[in-house]
Amino acid sequence: MKLWVTLEGRDAEVEFHAEGGTLVLEVEGRRLEADFHRLPDGEVYSLIVNGRSHEVRVAPATQGEARAGSLDVTLGGATFPVEVRHPIEKVLQSVRRAAAAQGVETIKSPMPGLLVAYKVKPGDRVAAGAAVAVVEAMKMQNELTTRDGGVVGELLLAERAPVSAGQPLLRIRPEGA
Repeated sequence: MKLWVTLEGRDAEVEFHAEGGTLVLEVEGRRLEADFHRLPDGEVYSLIVNGRSHEVRVAPATQGEARAGSLDVTLGGATFPVEVRHPIEKVLQSVRRAAAAQGVETIKSPMPGLLVAYKVKPGDRVAAGAAVAVVEAMKMQNELTTRDGGVVGELLLAERAPVSAGQPLLRIRPEGA
């Protein structure tokens, strides 16, 4: 199983699996083998790594606004906050960062149909989630909304124009850009 782990501000992809009675962790090209036993209280584990015994406590994070997947891991008396996520979240985060760095949000038609009307004009300020255009498909009108909000840049089509799925309709730039 692969997980994406953040420990002390560092991200790493961790793969782990069992081989016989041994737990195998692979992190950044390093392989670590350990005998692994869960102790009776359920949050404490005994690890034997290279002949040395370690007691590790793993519990849901308790400090601040703990996110799902946040853990407090205690080893040798020191507690470390650890976030554990599915690797796909790393990909999604990088896509979000790239879109934010690009700054401009392009509103696209989700389906083929007719651009009935724009609800904004260039220069208008819009909030996140604001309706900006209406596309009609199969006699149903669908309001398209912004994700982040900002200032309407350009309208890319004339109203009453036919549109295809994925066709850009308008652009919104961040305020101050």
